[in-house]
Amino acid sequence: MDLNLEKIFLPSVGVDIVFNMNSLAPHSRSSIIYDVNFDKREITIAQTLSPFSKNTAFKELHLTTIVQDKKKIRVGVKCSGFTVIDRYALANDTVVPAVVLTYEPVVKETNIRSAFRLPLSMRYIIKGKLLFNNLEYSSPRDFSIRDISLTGLGLKVPRKRDNNANSLTKIKVNETLKMVIILINMDQGKPMGTLPVTAQVVRIQPGKLDTHVLVGLKTDPLASESETLLNRFIHDAQIDELKRLSRLKS
Repeated sequence: MDLNLEKIFLPSVGVDIVFNMNSLAPHSRSSIIYDVNFDKREITIAQTLSPFSKNTAFKELHLTTIVQDKKKIRVGVKCSGFTVIDRYALANDTVVPAVVLTYEPVVKETNIRSAFRLPLSMRYIIKGKLLFNNLEYSSPRDFSIRDISLTGLGLKVPRKRDNNANSLTKIKVNETLKMVIILINMDQGKPMGTLPVTAQVVRIQPGKLDTHVLVGLKTDPLASESETLLNRFIHDAQIDELKRLSRLKS
């Protein structure tokens, strides 16, 4: 595949900024490209939901996106620094916060081991089913999925269900769960996709006012197609939120 930077990183392309990609705990922030200056090796992006500031620190920083050839792959460039712009003027005269990234010119295929934990919204939601003690539990009746990443899920489990104790609250740390999750964009007529997931319970803590239990799950590595689908869901949801915030500020 021809990894020509000038054909890949263009205005309006959705991107993920990945911090410490080669560490054991990388994380990413989604954005969209506003402008590119190939002579200066600068790419201007929308300020991210978890914003860049002068105190943002990292060992490595990469700008990545997904491209399609015979298959979808993630490619990226290494960035050596950034500059925060509080008031960046778009072509329509809207003023928005932005970040200018200074990049190195070589584009490489990349792999992100984990990703930004996405809080779910009214538009991008996830429904699911899980098997615990040979009984099937379904959302939103028995639990709800409150956030997700490529490596984990956060569940919110009500202590009572129809005025009866919810037996799902008996779940313990180190339990292994079989799940099926359904990725939904409420603006579309059908789900974006369905993923089988195997997960281990790594954290349990009481919820607010003791009405819920919060359960943290670590998922086993996803199949390549499932990882691509979930990454696209997370990416689209973050871009949608960035656009919503831009409209509120304009």
